[in-house]
Amino acid sequence: MSGKSLNHRYIPGLDGIRALAVLAVIAYHFNFSWARGGFLGVDIFFVLSGYLITSTILPLKGNQLTVSLKKFWIGRFRRLLPAAYVMIITSFVWAMLFHKELLHTLRGDALSSIFYSSNWWFIFHKLSYFDSFGSPSPLKNLWSLAIEEQFYVIWPLLLMIGLFVVKKQSKLAKVVFIGAICSALLMAILYQPGADPSRVYYGTDTRCFELLIGCWLALVWPMKRLSSQKLSTSHMKKLNAISFISFTIFLVSIMYVDEFQTFLYRGGMFLFCLNAAVLIACVCHPVSILGRILAWKPLCWIGSRSYGIYLWHYPVMVLGTPIHEIGNPSYWRIALQIVLIVTIAECSYRFIEMPIRKEGFWAYYRKYFVFNKKKWASLTFSRKVSTVMVPLFLLVFFTGITGVVGEGQQSSKDSYPTAIKINGDGPTANPIKEPDKTTDNPSPSKEEVVDVPDIETPKPEENETNVAPQKDDAYQNILAIGDSVMIDIATSLHKVFPNITIDGKIGRQVSQAVKLAPNYASFNQSNNAIIIQLGTNGYFTNDQIDTLLAAFAHADIYLVNTRVPRSWEGKVNTALLEKSEEHENITLIDWHAAALNHPEYFAPDGVHLERKGVEVLTYLIQQSINQ
Repeated sequence: MSGKSLNHRYIPGLDGIRALAVLAVIAYHFNFSWARGGFLGVDIFFVLSGYLITSTILPLKGNQLTVSLKKFWIGRFRRLLPAAYVMIITSFVWAMLFHKELLHTLRGDALSSIFYSSNWWFIFHKLSYFDSFGSPSPLKNLWSLAIEEQFYVIWPLLLMIGLFVVKKQSKLAKVVFIGAICSALLMAILYQPGADPSRVYYGTDTRCFELLIGCWLALVWPMKRLSSQKLSTSHMKKLNAISFISFTIFLVSIMYVDEFQTFLYRGGMFLFCLNAAVLIACVCHPVSILGRILAWKPLCWIGSRSYGIYLWHYPVMVLGTPIHEIGNPSYWRIALQIVLIVTIAECSYRFIEMPIRKEGFWAYYRKYFVFNKKKWASLTFSRKVSTVMVPLFLLVFFTGITGVVGEGQQSSKDSYPTAIKINGDGPTANPIKEPDKTTDNPSPSKEEVVDVPDIETPKPEENETNVAPQKDDAYQNILAIGDSVMIDIATSLHKVFPNITIDGKIGRQVSQAVKLAPNYASFNQSNNAIIIQLGTNGYFTNDQIDTLLAAFAHADIYLVNTRVPRSWEGKVNTALLEKSEEHENITLIDWHAAALNHPEYFAPDGVHLERKGVEVLTYLIQQSINQ
């Protein structure tokens, strides 16, 4: 490969697309209700990366790439590594000083991020993108950069081989598109509705179709060949109409798509990326009206700093937000965090990204970090600060990453009991089998007076033709099925209801409870009560919750909604409310309303319950069942 000039031109409208994509991602992570599909901004970045990188190295004619592999890889490393490494080291040092409880998992996250393999690290260690214990890792957003870096290493080699074997770019484009389809099919096959989608969400194999769509676009719509002189007036009108239609689809997807929809993983993302390719193709053309609109200077400014904004928004958000505010945002805090994110991104752009990109690593090091005692007095203040602080940060980082410095309390997930089963004292029940340890919190006695907020629990509506039967004073048997929150309240519930049977398991989801329900078929009788406390660990499909409820259709069911600092909280609670309104035998216990403004109910992870939380939730359940 020769070292010819780069085969691309600067298109301001693409910076506008970058700006909208990164703003969508930030809005999604801040849990703004109007940006439920903001995570799709990452898909835009992937398609755009595939298009621009392929356009950069693709030859106009022949099969010889435009730039050498060495030059390309060095350029990519200069562009991506320095800013990312500064963020990783700074975030880790900050966690060491102020969030030691994160160090237990952050070491592995940091090391995998340094080697751009964090997406596979999260997969193999089963770290869910939608985990529900404690603060999420401040480095979790680097999974997408890991995929991109892996792509940058492999794709030029595959492109070179493809051009050599296939010869014609039009034929190669078909091969690349088929590869994209295969990746999307793999995502659809591996995805399981109602289960954690992190495997298909993180996987390079299941997400590379987004990058390949961008590569395909570069082969069929070469940037350098686009010219306003080749289009008739009618074609110009069609191009502009298509651009606004695709842009509208992009905006509607950001507002209304969410990560819990099965269709998204079974073709939805693929179609969204195809639409993104159409949008990029239109914006790149010189006659595009939308391209000129997206070239608005404020958008271009954000777009040019989008890499730094994306890098820093997540650690600033995670490390600067109390756990109880996740999912319940404080807007003044968000405003301050946005200002901080933009400020850091601007500093990163001016003092790290652009200087290294232009001058190289060695020149940058000599300029800012080579220490000379004779010239110390003549150095600028910023140079003195950098000379002192950088070695200090590196020292703290290496002592922390190697485990020399101790860590704070580990997350609840590591020391938490994994399951609990308590069998009731009913006539056919087995003797009670208490676990050695159910919770670190002592349980309240029935005589204790508990200060509980006055909560009106929603009840199924009655109509004139179908009136719900009156309950007896006491149920013959009570069954409680739940997750880690049920483990918290198990002992307390058993003291209140001695005949209760409790089955709780850490991480349990509705899909798992559906398989468990047949074991408790004997409880499906009109004189029994079923308490279902699920939704802490993720969303579920409508079919799954219907199947679970149908398994106990003859009993009275009490659905406990959730207060969990994660994005699915609202969707879970809405679904449970709808089910309570659809069925007369179902009552909703509104734990979310009782706990929303009471962070003292929760352990430091924001999920498990302290003594007060155990008391309040037990009382709510007791109150509902005894009504």
